[in-house]
Amino acid sequence: MRQFSTLKVDWFKFRKIILDIIFPIRCVGCQKEGRWICERCWVGLKLYNYSLCPICGLESKNGSVCGYCQKLTSLDGLSVILEKNNLSQKLIHFVKYNFVVDILTVLKPQFIEYFKINPWWRDFFVLVPVPLHRRRLLERGFNQSQLIAQIISEIKGNKINPKLLQKIKYNHHQVGLSADKRRSNIIDSFRVSFDLKEDYHQTIVIVDDVYTTGSTMEECARVLKEAGYQKVWGLVLIRG
Repeated sequence: MRQFSTLKVDWFKFRKIILDIIFPIRCVGCQKEGRWICERCWVGLKLYNYSLCPICGLESKNGSVCGYCQKLTSLDGLSVILEKNNLSQKLIHFVKYNFVVDILTVLKPQFIEYFKINPWWRDFFVLVPVPLHRRRLLERGFNQSQLIAQIISEIKGNKINPKLLQKIKYNHHQVGLSADKRRSNIIDSFRVSFDLKEDYHQTIVIVDDVYTTGSTMEECARVLKEAGYQKVWGLVLIRG
């Protein structure tokens, strides 16, 4: 076991060295060397300062689902940390497809500021990252949703239950698919692990990187609600 653990650590170190060679540290916004986000481009990272129903877009308290849309979704609300723009989209792309996970740590000050201006957040919320299928996890080597949850936990102390949801279906990537195809692609992809259950009265917060059509978040919320959880929110870096 020790030999395997050592090999595993060495592999990740080796991969990081290779990635540093292929993708040297340059500002994602302007390509200036030295930092992933230079001081000039940092001002372009705006916090999401809207409280909107995630379904219809009408103004709502803290991003909760409005009364008109409650029958249309299993989500109770959605929190969004960063405003969508060219820079924030590039950052997420670098994390997911160029495997530059250090960028998420760089964003930690934005997380801190977000929670300062959102006092409704509670430290007893349970964070549940959107899971990856085992095959996808082996391909990528990390789950960006879990890394985001870990940063939130470091700041606010929330418990993370990374295995409450399990991905049981290997899907094609959602990028580029229409809303209808996204929904059909993701349906029946998740299940709840009852061996790792939480108090059904506890607020569960599904954590992901992007909310585009909401199909992934909705499917996760649906299986959680069907399992008996009464309050299910979502939290994402940006809303597509």
